[in-house]
Amino acid sequence: MTFVQQHDGEIEPTVNAQVFRQIRIDIVTCRLMPNERLRVESLRKRYGAGGSPIREALMRLEAEGLVILEQNKGFRVSPASREHLLDLMKTRVEIESLALRWSIENGGVDWEANLLAAFHRLSHQKKTLRGSGNEINLVWFKEHRNFHSALTGACGSQHLTGIRENLFAQAERYVALSIISKCPPRNDDSEHEQMMRAALARNTARAVQLMTDHIGRTNERVAKTLGAAAAHAIKLRRVNSKA
Repeated sequence: MTFVQQHDGEIEPTVNAQVFRQIRIDIVTCRLMPNERLRVESLRKRYGAGGSPIREALMRLEAEGLVILEQNKGFRVSPASREHLLDLMKTRVEIESLALRWSIENGGVDWEANLLAAFHRLSHQKKTLRGSGNEINLVWFKEHRNFHSALTGACGSQHLTGIRENLFAQAERYVALSIISKCPPRNDDSEHEQMMRAALARNTARAVQLMTDHIGRTNERVAKTLGAAAAHAIKLRRVNSKA
């Protein structure tokens, strides 16, 4: 059997790694929507895997906060709400800002080169697949994550990096919701470029402010999306109660 090395340092069978990665991608990109029930049998058919890898993946995703296990009910995708969004984004601003400060302070030539390369790759991708409406481009998703990781890549703290990555994964679901919503498309290439230039210029105060504004704009867009979704749900409940 072939084995692969995972980010947590443990060796595990390839099939387990693939199942975990695919379910995680589908949750983060909202192919599996917030609150959606995750039945093992349905997931087995969807991913062509056995029950054991599916259950292991779900347990790992629960530890990351992307899945909830309810007694006597099973697994479901963690819900998305305005309250969770605001709490997440406030915390993310603090953690990202600290990691960015340390990264600018510690970063050398290799960090600068990695950041430039990450921005170059990101700038050549579109958020959605051409001709697909609002289907998310997974390559853009990956390069977006890599760019933000490159910004803070020289912070020098594994603990801080781990916290930042967990918060970023949580935030990616909300980014996906904003992309697939009917909100006007947002061109944030210039935002990424400005953050990169400020970081490379070692202008810490400006880089942190640009990062804060960048997260804030995402927060505002998603909050509107969630508000519209909540209003639609209330309207549906009222219609159903009259039926």
